[in-house]
Amino acid sequence: MAHTRMFRFDLPVPQQHEPTRLLRMWPPLVMVVATAEAVAVPLRIVLGAQTMPAFAPLDDAAMVVFFIDCVINFRRAAAEEKRSRTEKLLLAADVVAFLPLQLVFGWSFLAFFRCLKLVRVARWMSLWRRLHLNRWNALRLVYFVYWLSLFVHWLAAGWLALRGIPAGEDGWTRYLHSLYWCVSTLTTIGAGDVTPTTNAEILYSMAAMIVGVGMYGYVIANVATIITHLQPARTRHLENLEKLGAFMHERGIPAGLQHRIREYYSYIWEQRLGYDESSIIDGLPQGLRTDVALFLKRDIVQKVPLFAAASDDLVREIALQMQPVIFTPGDIVVRAGDPGQEMYFIGKGELEVFGPDGTTPVAFLRDGDFFGENALLFDKPRNATIRAVKYCDVYMLDKSAFAAVVTRHPEFARQIEAMTAERRGRKKGT
Repeated sequence: MAHTRMFRFDLPVPQQHEPTRLLRMWPPLVMVVATAEAVAVPLRIVLGAQTMPAFAPLDDAAMVVFFIDCVINFRRAAAEEKRSRTEKLLLAADVVAFLPLQLVFGWSFLAFFRCLKLVRVARWMSLWRRLHLNRWNALRLVYFVYWLSLFVHWLAAGWLALRGIPAGEDGWTRYLHSLYWCVSTLTTIGAGDVTPTTNAEILYSMAAMIVGVGMYGYVIANVATIITHLQPARTRHLENLEKLGAFMHERGIPAGLQHRIREYYSYIWEQRLGYDESSIIDGLPQGLRTDVALFLKRDIVQKVPLFAAASDDLVREIALQMQPVIFTPGDIVVRAGDPGQEMYFIGKGELEVFGPDGTTPVAFLRDGDFFGENALLFDKPRNATIRAVKYCDVYMLDKSAFAAVVTRHPEFARQIEAMTAERRGRKKGT
């Protein structure tokens, strides 16, 4: 069973068909351009002529990208029967973001409306985080750093606009000094190194300090929470191990058995990150549960000659009835002479088959093999002993569950009856 882990920036809207690679990569492209504009616009307004030649190509590219994105979003919205209020606001922000208002009216500060594209970016971030729940806390930390960096940049640009750039001084150096003031004020480290001199600067500094106090507490609390929950699965695993250790110590479990138990939980963590497959699948709606079960087990089921010619509906029902089981090294899966009630499908692992005497090895079973099919067809005891050599991920099919499925598929039931009669005839002839 192969699981592919891939981080994708899927389009955050329902699609009838799988989006092309270009459409999947379009939102990240828009995000990069919008971020570049959010950084460049304040600098262009504050530094003026020092930045105009460098940022002119960026403005042209941003206008083209924002216009194309606006067309895409409007076409997608037109296909929807009803637009939500949020979607209408996002479309309005898209339109204003690509309009060259500063060129039409001649006021440079109108370029700030380009930053409205960040509203769409924030929406995408929210949807991406929901699409990648396994990276929820990591994305939360990344997004927090992203927005904090933009805020610090804007605050520094505002301070530079208030102080101005003396004649003959380099604007980029003054911006760096403003950035230092902003960081030191927000973090309360080094505050007072740069003092305000005008009333406007005093008011601006007071507002920055008030914001800094709140942000400082917010940063500490959120970063601590994010780091604590950065690996929730590992945290739960360690908590379970701690409880297990206390239990085994209190009950006086032998050291050898304790070692086997710890090895089992280590295997569960390394292979499945501590999750239980059955509980996760059972929590899904019926349709999704069926699709997931079929994806995980179809290849295994169809390798069995008994199900080779079975219909898709039958294979789907059989897959739903198969239950995951783990055997540790040395476990006896079936013993010769015991009554047979289950059939087993090996997903991963290795098992050794012994003859009727239970001591003579006759074969090995590995990934994709199966055994115990006679238990589903005939009421007779096991004819071999099978022992796990390694950790084995196995799917088990119970006889009663199999019988319930067969009753809903009369054609397959007749095939089984014919197979049973044929085998009994061969046995009688022998």
